[in-house]
Amino acid sequence: MIVSWDDFKSSKMGGKMAKSEKVTREKIILAFLDACFEKNAGGTSLSDVAERLGIKKASLYNHYESRDAMIEDCIRWCGDYYRKTYFIPTDIDSISQRYPAENVMKAIVNRWFKMNEKDPLILIYSFIESEKYISTAAAKIAQETREKLVNQTKQALRSLGTAKKIIDLEENDLDSLAQIMTSITVSNLDEYITNRKIEIRANPKGGEGSLFENTSESDYSKIDSLINTFCSMLK
Repeated sequence: MIVSWDDFKSSKMGGKMAKSEKVTREKIILAFLDACFEKNAGGTSLSDVAERLGIKKASLYNHYESRDAMIEDCIRWCGDYYRKTYFIPTDIDSISQRYPAENVMKAIVNRWFKMNEKDPLILIYSFIESEKYISTAAAKIAQETREKLVNQTKQALRSLGTAKKIIDLEENDLDSLAQIMTSITVSNLDEYITNRKIEIRANPKGGEGSLFENTSESDYSKIDSLINTFCSMLK
């Protein structure tokens, strides 16, 4: 069972878990991700994780035989979490019938941005994107997520074509356009999240969960402009 971020936050008092709370592997993973966000995986120690949980470092060995084992389990957990997320709404066909192509594509891309700028996905995103260069498992998760975005973008474009909101497209064209749209989304999301991460790190506040409160209004104007141009070529 995956522990939600809200459950993890609610179990913390003054930045540490209440002594009455049971330490689970999932809570250790969330504490590790929390610590990695402030530093990085390489710079995060077992002591950092234990401090966030309000326990002794030795207690972590009841769950993991080593720090490397904890990182491997964290990568697995992140992959499971990503597989439960969706880029597009389930009623995409109905939405495509009601709205212009630009509105539909901007809505689903903005949705993905909003999901990734909030906890716990901002933690997962930061961790996987940094670990994919040194971990085969993390690289596989990053690739799986990208392929998922491509396939769901194809679904959205196919739905818009059926609704006559864009031109009819051959399957090969759909695949190429979905790859292009995904590349636009991923590259801009990376830049956007990097800037948000810098902003969040520079403005930590006291209080439970406050590290992840938005410090400014989200601005998706850059990606919105690119989506407008993209969709204009499909009419």
